[in-house]
Amino acid sequence: MRDEVVLSGIVLATGLVGEYDRRLVILTKERGKITAFAKGVRKTTNQLISKSQIFVMGEFTLYEGRNAYTVKRIDVKEYFHELTFDMDKYCYGSYFCEMMAYFTHEGDRAADYLNLLFVSLNALKKGLVPAPLIRIIYEVKIMDVFGQGIQSFGCPVCGNEKLSDIFDAKSGGILCEDCVKKAIHPIHISGQALYTLQYINGANFGSLYNFKVSDAVIEELSDIIRKFMDIYVDKKFNSVQIINSLS
Repeated sequence: MRDEVVLSGIVLATGLVGEYDRRLVILTKERGKITAFAKGVRKTTNQLISKSQIFVMGEFTLYEGRNAYTVKRIDVKEYFHELTFDMDKYCYGSYFCEMMAYFTHEGDRAADYLNLLFVSLNALKKGLVPAPLIRIIYEVKIMDVFGQGIQSFGCPVCGNEKLSDIFDAKSGGILCEDCVKKAIHPIHISGQALYTLQYINGANFGSLYNFKVSDAVIEELSDIIRKFMDIYVDKKFNSVQIINSLS
């Protein structure tokens, strides 16, 4: 008899397999990113048909195989239906999941990753913060969580905590006055944008999405994180192209 396990997680992606089956990529708290197959799920009588969708969060009872899992039962805690009914929210949510899938691996200790994804999808669902700002916060925080964050409290070159108003993506963050001359592509960062960046880097997950900033700061931070990710993330995300086309 195959081993049965119960894992807590969120569905990051789904794909069709054969005529009736579905392949799920799930970020789980206990085992990181895993692949599971939901057999016969596309039959209209199958109780898992609505539970084996992207964004679904809950407890997954699985049979453990050699290279993948097979879904036995899904106890849903949150569907995030609001994201599937709004094209903009759906695209942003898909991007968050796609990015998380890129960074995570099986065997990871994924409690922090799962919490970050949950609070970000929940912020999209509630709509109290503009989606472009949620995207910036998510991108800054996920890079920080995975050890490649923008250095905003100390100079990334020398560690000096007395910072200038110059950001350099290649250097990895905000430079001090002595290191400004080493910047490859210096970008001026306003005081409000720097304060916002520092807040994001220092905030716990529960307080990430409780503020708003001006459109000018959103645009400024968006430009900074784009240039940063162009250097440190070796992947072009499909969902980003859709977001860009919508905007």
